[in-house]
Amino acid sequence: MELDWAVHHFAAAAAELDAAMAHRMSLTAGDFLALKHLLVTDEPVGSVELGRRLGITSGAATGLVDRLEAAGYAQRRPHPRDRRRRIVTVTRRAEDDIVRELRPLAEEISHLATGLTADQRQVVSEVLAQLATLHRHYARGR
Repeated sequence: MELDWAVHHFAAAAAELDAAMAHRMSLTAGDFLALKHLLVTDEPVGSVELGRRLGITSGAATGLVDRLEAAGYAQRRPHPRDRRRRIVTVTRRAEDDIVRELRPLAEEISHLATGLTADQRQVVSEVLAQLATLHRHYARGR
């Protein structure tokens, strides 16, 4: 299988996992996707920015954040540099629930990686990071 199709198959499998995780956590698939975005972001994200990333309106994003707060998975906090803004962060409960749900998969990934050398693991990690960057770049209109 060519790399581009292998990546596509991996992305489809990841989407299936996301749907299952959302169900296990009593969230909609969209709410779980938002939670994932909040978990991996390197910068403060408000409701409006989160909505842009998900392709939904600011009003829908506000409702989404309200649901995540009600579920105990997110909280609004003051922006660290702009006191007029609020950001959305995940709670410790969200992190704990996700880690607990993904632990068996993480263990299987670690077992799979034992068959690779340290250099091979480094290459795989770098390629996956570069693929994530390409996907985000492509999603934002290249």
